Parts: sequence; C-alpha cells; structure tokens
Amino acid sequence: MPLSKAGRTKALYAGSFDPVTRGHLDIIRKALMTFDSVHVAVGTNVRKQRMFSVEQSTDLIRRSLLDLWPDAEAILGESLEVGEYARQSLVRYARAIGATHIVRGLREATNFHEEFNLHGLAERLDASIPMVHFICDAQFLHVSSSTAKELESVGEEIDWLVTPSVEAAFRARRRS
Repeated sequence: MPLSKAGRTKALYAGSFDPVTRGHLDIIRKALMTFDSVHVAVGTNVRKQRMFSVEQSTDLIRRSLLDLWPDAEAILGESLEVGEYARQSLVRYARAIGATHIVRGLREATNFHEEFNLHGLAERLDASIPMVHFICDAQFLHVSSSTAKELESVGEEIDWLVTPSVEAAFRARRRS
C-alpha cells in the first residue's frame, strides 16, 4: 500500500438515514471539509423496518442539506452526491463509485464495538479503501434516527434532532 494520499479523494458515507438527522448532517459537513468529494448513499439495513422509503430518504437528505446550508445547492451533484445502494457490500459499492475512503460516524461508546467490527471486515475485503471515523459534535451525541422516530410518535418536539424538511415529512406521514 502506498504511503501517500490518493490524488483526489472521494469519501463514501453510507447509512439507512431513516430519517437523516442533524448528527448525520454534522458528519457530512466534516467529510466535506476533509475530502475533495463526498458521496452519501442510502442503504437498507435488513435488521430495521424503514419508516421512509429509500427514495424519500435520499430526497430528505438533499432537502435537509439545503435547510441548513442554502449554498449547498452549488455543490450538490458535484463535490456532494446523494445516491442509494442495495444488494451489495459497502466495500463493493465504494469500489463501484470510485471512493477512496469510507466515512463512518461515531456518537457514543456503544457505537464503537459495532464500528470496530465493520472496520475489520472492510479492511479484510479491500484494504486499499481506508475507513475513517468522525465523532459528531457534542450537541449531537444523543441524536439518532430511532430517537427521532420514537419522540415524534409520542408528540414530542424533534426540531433539535432533525431539520424542518424532516419534520414536515413526519407531519405528512401522520396526515396520510
């Protein structure tokens, strides 16, 4: 393996993003500050039942980026891509899109064990695509998609967890 940085770097940040949270968006922001381009990919976790479809989730990521950073429209499709992956490993998808790195977010110590195992697996499958972990800002350490869904289902305020676009998507689901 080379001891120098890849020419242009492209990070893959994948997850279920069901829904995208302010914590996810913080990781995307950090990845954009670190890599030349970032590809955010919505996948399906076979262990979880989706609330929003993959298509809805990709749309909510785009809309949430614009909620927080209106100037993000200028980089969407260029240095920031949003897509989806299914029926393939994270590493295979990373290869397919030309990612030089895989980005993962850490929120709390319980994430570490799962991420440590994923890191070892990914390295075994393709050591040429390093996995990089970002710890989200302290204000987002307790933010998760599951928490947003749970609090929203009992009528609690979730604006500190998600963007206005995600709040609107929850309201639309309740009305239908």
